[in-house]
Amino acid sequence: VSQPPALTIDSLTCSHDGGFTYQLSSVSYVLPRTSKVGLVGRNGCGKSTLLRILASECGTTVGGSIEGGDATEYFKYEGTVEKPRDITVAYVEQDPPSPSDITVFDALLGVTSTSSTTSSFTNSNNIYTIVQKYQQCTISEPLDTDLYTKLTTEMDNVGGWAVLTKVDEVSSKLRVKHLQQSKLSSLSGGERKRVALASALVQEPDVLLLDEPTNHLDLSAIRWLSDLIKDQRKLTLLTITHDRAFLEDVCSRILELDQGNLFAYDGNYASYLEGKEARLANEDARVRAAKSKYRDELDWMRRQPQARQSKSKARIEAFYKLEKATKPGARDVSLELFGKDGQRRLGGNIVKMTDVNLSFGDRKMLDGFTYDFNKGDKIGIVGANGVGKSTFIKVLTGAQPIDSGVIETGETVIFGVYDQMGIDLDEQEQEMRVLEYVKERVEARDGSVMAEAPQEAMKLLKQFQFQRQRWNERVSMLSGGEKRRLQLLSVLTKRPNFLI
Repeated sequence: VSQPPALTIDSLTCSHDGGFTYQLSSVSYVLPRTSKVGLVGRNGCGKSTLLRILASECGTTVGGSIEGGDATEYFKYEGTVEKPRDITVAYVEQDPPSPSDITVFDALLGVTSTSSTTSSFTNSNNIYTIVQKYQQCTISEPLDTDLYTKLTTEMDNVGGWAVLTKVDEVSSKLRVKHLQQSKLSSLSGGERKRVALASALVQEPDVLLLDEPTNHLDLSAIRWLSDLIKDQRKLTLLTITHDRAFLEDVCSRILELDQGNLFAYDGNYASYLEGKEARLANEDARVRAAKSKYRDELDWMRRQPQARQSKSKARIEAFYKLEKATKPGARDVSLELFGKDGQRRLGGNIVKMTDVNLSFGDRKMLDGFTYDFNKGDKIGIVGANGVGKSTFIKVLTGAQPIDSGVIETGETVIFGVYDQMGIDLDEQEQEMRVLEYVKERVEARDGSVMAEAPQEAMKLLKQFQFQRQRWNERVSMLSGGEKRRLQLLSVLTKRPNFLI
């Protein structure tokens, strides 16, 4: 039995480069209620753009950074998104939300500013205001017993205890409970992303829009999130993720965004791959048929006099449409990480760590750690959130001083760190053009700065699949996937021989 729509997309069109390429080309889609849909597509194709438009049109800011539900500040688009009045929507962006002075507990309740008015809540339901006041009362010294009694009664009347229980459960599972009284400005990017995800889950929306939700989650948290989504049968999910296991486990339908168009596939990711292969085969067959007919029509066009009769106009228009049909769509291509020069030479001495110790207060991060890295090692570092994986990498690269021990790094070692937080840009860099950024910031293969090497910069942009039309785009306007590719370009063109 088909479900009624949770969201209806009608003729959405969006282009970041003035119409040369379209992230969305008059796309229409109905997201059924209770469906669990995974949105897939190449980096930079417009997946995050689509989710941001949906969140903007639905007027939500939960877990996101679109203030006032207006995406036009970021990009222009046409078309409509319809949401039934009884549907609530929550959205969690790919990048962690900006730091602010509100506490984690308030953020979990949907508070978006330090204002004491209810308008500072993304969810206007009075229950969240009461829970916030109750929590503030319980931590105040000295305790106002009269206010406490009043708020306890209000918690009973509105069902606030269930919300408080939900906050504790979600914050515990996503490992942010111990941060409840901390301000967002004091948190790391990964912690802020987990708070944003927890906030969306606490609101218990009808529709959940998630952009790379498993980033910054450890394996146990991912499993818990998967189970939660599957158990909430009434929840409607639209998620972007590169976590194939999460996609397989949670989603029963795949929506592919390809060259501005949406293609729907029932089933899991494996079924999608089969369906896509069949679609591309049919597309190839159509292109071959169009080319065969095109040759005949091209011969007819060449034989026509310059002053064509009006009765031929329809055929001429059909010819130009046919000409477009002979051009196959773009296909996924492999990204060449290293150029012809390859990596830098790596000597016999890599990194040797001996009896390394590091503590932050009572928290011990490394306890007499000893390891000798060898040439050709392929090592994965796993562990729960907050145990010190990123700290260990900082120790390894010399960015974090140690308390004691010895770290010996070989003279030929060049580290390349592809950081989980993405590319770090200041305000000036965000306004730079992509080509300008590459020329000024990326080191040439001989180690010199490429300010006077535009040809090398252009070659690198082509190698990392940046279309020429994007070279003059501001870095801040790149999609999440494009920024990741720019970050990878920055790392790999230094020709590191120790990649992290």
